[in-house]
Parts: sequence; structure tokens; C-alpha cells
Amino acid sequence: MKVKTYKDIEMINIAVHPIFQFMFVNLFYVDGLLIDSGPRLQKHKLSPIFRKWDIEQVAVTHHHSDHIGLAPWLMKHKNVQMYSSYPTQSEDKVFGAKSGWTTKANPFPNVIKTPKYRFHPISTPGHTPDHVSILEPNKGWLFSGDLYVTPYPKVFLKEESVSAYIESLKKIKTLDFDTLFCGHGGVIQNGKEMIGRKLNYLEKVRIEVLRLHELGYSDRAIVKKLFPKKARIEVWTFGSFSRLHLVRSCYQ
Repeated sequence: MKVKTYKDIEMINIAVHPIFQFMFVNLFYVDGLLIDSGPRLQKHKLSPIFRKWDIEQVAVTHHHSDHIGLAPWLMKHKNVQMYSSYPTQSEDKVFGAKSGWTTKANPFPNVIKTPKYRFHPISTPGHTPDHVSILEPNKGWLFSGDLYVTPYPKVFLKEESVSAYIESLKKIKTLDFDTLFCGHGGVIQNGKEMIGRKLNYLEKVRIEVLRLHELGYSDRAIVKKLFPKKARIEVWTFGSFSRLHLVRSCYQ
């Protein structure tokens, strides 16, 4: 686990799983607001930091366990105001652990106010239907959750949607921001440019998948043609992330 500071923002980078450390997630704390709560399986490392921080509000970008896992702990021990667009309890099959989402959060307000900043929640489905990004327009900060992660994804989860991603990325690209705070990629200075790269990439992938589909290629044949190399994360997650999900998402 690493704790870093960027301007007024403190960032925790921590493994999603304490033993199988192939994926890391970032949490961001600024001016009393915590963005994402971290994985439940890392409570022993995160809870001492949370106890020290003066957390008053928590914004959850989406329902996956690496982002929402310690939300119930925070509500119980810190008496925070919790915001989420996910309406019900979640069991996250991706990482093989229940998120523990046993208490209902509040819907996002139009603006999350802190003493120094104004954070604007923006619906950005794609990674999940409930995904929310958070913009501080006066500072040019965009907390993107898992909307970005990489400009050139080769694998998707089953619930991810290329069409929804494209619309969300188009929306985000119109906003005024410079710095991207990514749930897995950390601080990215040329954030708008990288959002544009992912948008262009997904549009091209969708066009090519649809073209091959019209020519009679099967889904698996398209995978072999466009993404011949198997990604390690496909093995590590037992196929929860896969190239096949990405291909099928292009025409669903």
C-alpha cells in the first residue's frame, strides 16, 4: 500500500486482494470527501487511515467490491454521508467477495459541497450501468473511477457496454478538465487527451467488429483476428474479464 499527496488530494494505492496482488485500486481523499471506499478484504490496512482522516462524505463511483467494499464500515464508524447511484445490495462476482453493501446510501446530489470545493457527479455508464464520474470544474479535476483505466482495452467484463462507454466518453470530452484521477491508473495529467484516445479506439474497434460480424465471422473468430494474444487478467480472473466480452459488447 502507498499513500501519496497531489496538491490537496491524498491518494491511497492498494491491492484489491491482500494475497493475490495482480490488481491495484486508488482511493482519493480531498477536503473531507473520500472518493471510493476500497476493498473490504483490506480493512486492516485502510481502517487506521480512515480513522485518522476527517471524512465527512463518501462518493462511490460504482458498485464493484474494490470501490464499495468498506462503505458499510465507514457509515458505521465515521458517521459519513454516503453517495451512490447503485440502488441495492451488491455481490461482486469479479473479485469473489461480497461488497458488504448492507446499508443504503443516498442518491448523488447535483453538487457535493466541501469547504473549499464543489464536486459535480456525472453519470458515465459503460464500465457498469451505475458508474459516476466526479468533476471539480474550478480546479480542472476529473475523478473517473473505472471509466478510463486504459486507452486501449483488450478485455471487458460481461456487464460492460461499448455503446455506453462511447456516449459517456463523448460527454466527458466536452467538459473542462486537465487532470484525470483514475481508479486504477492514478494521476494522469493529459486527461482529456487520454479520454479522446479511448473514445477513438472504441469507435474503431466497434466498426471493425461489426464489419467482421457482417462478413460471417463468429465471435471467437473475431477475437482471434483482432485480439490474438490472451491477456493475463483473463487467467487471473477465470474469464470474468475477457476479449470475448469486448467483442460481443460491440453489437449488443
